[in-house]
Amino acid sequence: MIKKIAFMVLMALPFNLFAQDKLAYVDVQEILQVMPELSDIEKTIADLNEQYNKELNKMHEEYYAKVKEYQDNINTMAESIKTRRQGEIVDIEKRIGTFQQTAGEDLQHKQIELLTAVREKIVKAVTEIGNENNYTYVFDLSTQAVVYKSPKAVDITPLVKKKLGIK
Repeated sequence: MIKKIAFMVLMALPFNLFAQDKLAYVDVQEILQVMPELSDIEKTIADLNEQYNKELNKMHEEYYAKVKEYQDNINTMAESIKTRRQGEIVDIEKRIGTFQQTAGEDLQHKQIELLTAVREKIVKAVTEIGNENNYTYVFDLSTQAVVYKSPKAVDITPLVKKKLGIK
């Protein structure tokens, strides 16, 4: 009889362990959209974009002035001056292209930098909630990724590798 009770307890033990696993989900994107910091980030990016646009407009003005001067005087210029002016115009075109690319990259990096700080704040809150409520995993619905993983979570990667014959 004792053996039967012990056997029943041992059989029920794994089910009790699985029953203790708690899963949860969160939509980080939804939270991000209502964070008060988002309006500050948008303003910072808009201000930076405006600065880049002002500089780009100055470069375009310089370009159009050089082109107009070249076109107005093309019939009276010596060949060496024409060649030099054409080179100046091409140089300005290259600088404009490089500036546009650099400005776009800078804007993107700044946005990522600012959003990363806010995302880290959200992940910290999710981690605290995960710890407080004993969740094993918290999934982010917006990215379909795990945001929080309990230290008690079991990694079955080695078992799957073994099952597949991978060393």
